[in-house]
Amino acid sequence: MFKKIAMLMLVGGVGMMVLAGCSLKSSRRFIEGKAAELSKVYPTENLEDLFEKFPDGFQIRITDTEQKDENSPSLNQEITLSGIPDTKEIKGKVIKSTSQVNANNKYEETTDFEADIYYKGDRIYIVNSNDTSQDMLKHSRLLIQEFSISRSSLKSLEVVRKGYSLETGSASITYKLKNEQVNDYLGLESGAQINMDINIFEPTIAGKSYGYTVIFRKDNLYHSEVIVGKLEEN
Repeated sequence: MFKKIAMLMLVGGVGMMVLAGCSLKSSRRFIEGKAAELSKVYPTENLEDLFEKFPDGFQIRITDTEQKDENSPSLNQEITLSGIPDTKEIKGKVIKSTSQVNANNKYEETTDFEADIYYKGDRIYIVNSNDTSQDMLKHSRLLIQEFSISRSSLKSLEVVRKGYSLETGSASITYKLKNEQVNDYLGLESGAQINMDINIFEPTIAGKSYGYTVIFRKDNLYHSEVIVGKLEEN
């Protein structure tokens, strides 16, 4: 009987410890502390400086989606960039597409433009481009080059929602953001309030690597930046 009681107490104690750990990881303090580590890369005016933080290379993916209204097609642009450690080159691809639900209620996506790209100096260029094709880029600079994220700046923002997933080990937090630099970049009116989501990957929560998605959205406008790399060990 005593052994059974002791076992039940042990199991109950472990369960309480697990719940306490989950509660801690669901707190604003914990999630925001992880989100604040974005300050390591936001901002990085010259993307080539990222090789100092990620000597084994890095990847950046930028997605822009805009839709005039619910009945209009979505205009999409996706940029992928890879930082190649051996050559210190940053290059990738841009794909522009149009997507919509057709009359038969089926999703359709059409690729409108696709090209190889590279980063040099302080902006992105299309390989073998002329002035016309260069204009195909929605942004030749990334928001990561301009927008600053810090613990103090995040702490001052209102939180819309936050959460930690026990199943995936990832976390996310959404803030209300009113920032003229971001509004200007996204082509929004002055004073516009948007939502900023920060998604933190499981390896980042576990301290194994560095991976985040930062999303800026308002109505039918969506801009996301994904940065993934392995931090240099001290």
